[in-house]
Amino acid sequence: MDSLKQAYAVLGLPETATREEVEHRYTLLLKKAKAGGLDLSEYNQAYNLIISHELEKASPMEKQSKTSYFFYYYKWHVIITILVLVIAIVTVKGCIDQKNEEARKPPLDAYVMVFGNFFSPDGSDAKLSENLLSLVPDWQRIDAGITYVPADLSTPQYAALLQKAILVMMTEKMDLLILDAFNFENYSRQSAFVPLETLEIWPELKDSANLVMGQTEEDDTPRAYGIDITGHAVFADTNTGLSDERKILALRANAPHPEKALMLMKRLVETR
Repeated sequence: MDSLKQAYAVLGLPETATREEVEHRYTLLLKKAKAGGLDLSEYNQAYNLIISHELEKASPMEKQSKTSYFFYYYKWHVIITILVLVIAIVTVKGCIDQKNEEARKPPLDAYVMVFGNFFSPDGSDAKLSENLLSLVPDWQRIDAGITYVPADLSTPQYAALLQKAILVMMTEKMDLLILDAFNFENYSRQSAFVPLETLEIWPELKDSANLVMGQTEEDDTPRAYGIDITGHAVFADTNTGLSDERKILALRANAPHPEKALMLMKRLVETR
């Protein structure tokens, strides 16, 4: 159908007919055509041509009004979608950056976790890592983390820190632990440490006055699970050194680097 004028004629309407009149007339003709079993294609073509022409005539103001209407009712959907995309991009970038940073580091020789009433603003102690690494110069990397476990649990904030500490102990794979007396006793009962008597360095340790005894819930006999290294030079100029708590060294059960963990423990004992 080539002519707009012809389209109006097919619908039986003047060219000045309004949109509502076109819609009404088209509906009536469809009903009559269907009832009489007539071909609807001519009415459809005429209607589509008129409606397309009406849409093209829509003023810029009307189009702008529709756009404004969309953003008025859906602006929060748009904003939330954009925020989700930004967060996703930042998260992915952070993961990629972290992986790239890890890839640039030398292989990890041992991971030492300071756990208890010891505080570090960023949860790590680079100086402690440096001091530990000086004990085994042929190694390339020792990571040292600090998990703060507050002694006072009277506030919700401290209770949340305790929950975080428990999660760290459950999920992170550390080799050696340096704990305060309270947490050493607590985790000894949970079989978190290797009994020192089972280690090859036990003959060098068994007569030491620095052995710290612990007892698991399954064992009625106290055993040596820790070594008191309070005051060791390795804590010099570190965040850990700021605390007056005892510092008890223990070998974590199922340590990821057991041989190197044992070697580092031996060096700490020898330089005590």
